[in-house]
Amino acid sequence: MTRINQAWHEVKLLVAVGLLLIVAGFLGAQWQSRADSDERSVLIDRFPIVRAQERASCAKEYDAKVDGLRALGIERDKREAAQTAAMADLHNLTAYTLRFLGDRARINDQRNAAMMKQTAVAAQAAQTVQKTAEQIDRKVAVAVVKADEAAATAKAVDKKLETAVQPPQPPKPWIGNQR
Repeated sequence: MTRINQAWHEVKLLVAVGLLLIVAGFLGAQWQSRADSDERSVLIDRFPIVRAQERASCAKEYDAKVDGLRALGIERDKREAAQTAAMADLHNLTAYTLRFLGDRARINDQRNAAMMKQTAVAAQAAQTVQKTAEQIDRKVAVAVVKADEAAATAKAVDKKLETAVQPPQPPKPWIGNQR
């Protein structure tokens, strides 16, 4: 019986240790459950705060994006206004250039028409002058022929006068009759 008693002691000891282990496990599980519960309650308590922080950061991010888009829109509007002004300036410059070129073409056309008219008048005058020059040349030729004939006649008369005997000269008149 000592042996049985001793074995019984060992069994009791093992049962006591097992019970202690079970109680320790149960208490540890309860303690872990309590810690998890506390951690969960802390997390659950922080959840609205975290959610509000996340919402604030998202709102801030989207506000920054919206502000950036507004700034891009304002910049685009400014560029469009500048481009519209540049297009208006270009339109005005083009209109002025076309008016200037039209006026210049009209002046050139008038100048060309006047030059053509003057050229026609000059051509007509040149034709008239040519006809007159031809008439003058004919008249000059006739006059030259007549002058040649007169010169030949004058030469002939001169020869005859040279070869002719000169008549005696009258005596010198008295002194008071000198003219």
